[in-house]
Amino acid sequence: MRIPRIYLDTTLTEGAQITLPADRFNYLRNVLRLRDEQVVCVFDGRDHQAQARLQLGRRDGFLMVDQVIQQGCESPLNTHLLQAMAKGEKMDWVIQKAVELGVHRITPIATERSVVELKAERADKRHARFIDIAISACEQSGRNTLPRIDPITPLEEALTQVAATCRWILHPVTPDSPSSEITAPGTAAVLIGPEGGFTDQELDLARQHAFEAVQLGPRVLRTETAGLVALTALQLRWGDFARTPTDAT
Repeated sequence: MRIPRIYLDTTLTEGAQITLPADRFNYLRNVLRLRDEQVVCVFDGRDHQAQARLQLGRRDGFLMVDQVIQQGCESPLNTHLLQAMAKGEKMDWVIQKAVELGVHRITPIATERSVVELKAERADKRHARFIDIAISACEQSGRNTLPRIDPITPLEEALTQVAATCRWILHPVTPDSPSSEITAPGTAAVLIGPEGGFTDQELDLARQHAFEAVQLGPRVLRTETAGLVALTALQLRWGDFARTPTDAT
């Protein structure tokens, strides 16, 4: 039986007793139907995880921490996905899969052709949902480090926050392919447009911020596909998808 993994924003120390938040208590007791003394893996989002035993009551519960280890599965390539807001549940799916692919930071962006416009309270709720999705994806994929999930940000502002060495903007009609001469970067950013694509002005703005327009293959990719393909390509080229078992030892 696979040991359940949960995230708790707390300091993990051996011998500690950690009170379970109500949602985590309900999940472990009523959803997974775990019982006293069953083992749970808990991680803190900062590259630490611990093995702990459950102590469950009727209305509350605790974790007794047995062993704490620092065991990360983070890629050596730090990746930043700037993804234009997409319709429906597409954005939720992108967040989930990007986290599974090892992304370190996701910035949802608002563009001129974005079909999703959220303001104030609705935008805050969507941001909170994105964080919850990222946490769940970390629990499932074995990551112990939570990626940074930014609030929905206007494109121009988001571009000023990029610190990556390698910068790609995917564009379906560019004649360019990713440069093959670049030395292996430690950081990479990918900029993905909305369903209707970037405007010419937005493309110029991205180039002014050192983004290289590239096309990955001859087919036009949907907005919810393009970023995931780009992250995969980056991991294959410079990240941990390119590493062999010998490299990891």
